[in-house]
Amino acid sequence: MTPHIRRVPACLALLLALLLTSAAAPQAAADELYLYSVSALGGIGGSIDADPGGNLTNTGFQLGISYLTEPSTRVGVRVGEIGLGDGEAFNDLFDADLTYATVAGEYLFSEPYYDSWVYVGLGAYEVDGVPLFGDDASESALGGVIGVTGEFYLTQRLDFLVEFSGHYVDFDQSQLFTMGHAGLAFHF
Repeated sequence: MTPHIRRVPACLALLLALLLTSAAAPQAAADELYLYSVSALGGIGGSIDADPGGNLTNTGFQLGISYLTEPSTRVGVRVGEIGLGDGEAFNDLFDADLTYATVAGEYLFSEPYYDSWVYVGLGAYEVDGVPLFGDDASESALGGVIGVTGEFYLTQRLDFLVEFSGHYVDFDQSQLFTMGHAGLAFHF
């Protein structure tokens, strides 16, 4: 795990702890087959308003955990990182990385062969890299996320997961980011 991921604010860790001890668990357990989902995804994305660096083919990863709070409703925490230019400029930085942690409410639209979730939430974001002039630089800000996921059944506990998200972050030089991820989700 990179040092950037370890900087996730303590408030997000506290929110995760609250999710794990939610009072809604007995009702949700009676109505659904599982309470938790964990996911590991790889993806691409980037900023759509950076100049230079508006490249959407940057690679990254995302880890997630979701907790069923009510039937067809979950709360999800996502942590990830995406490179914003390997050896290329992103605004006034080289070799920049975007690290993020989000908390979102997720809402289910069930179909016969897959589940579709829509989510909306808040997040903590950090971009860092090597500035054109000077030492390492980083900028942190709060932001918002909206996204959709598709979970395609592989087994009763394992799904293939596809996710698309848009992020608004109040950074000085770019605010709009988009990402697409794919990977596996395990339910328990």
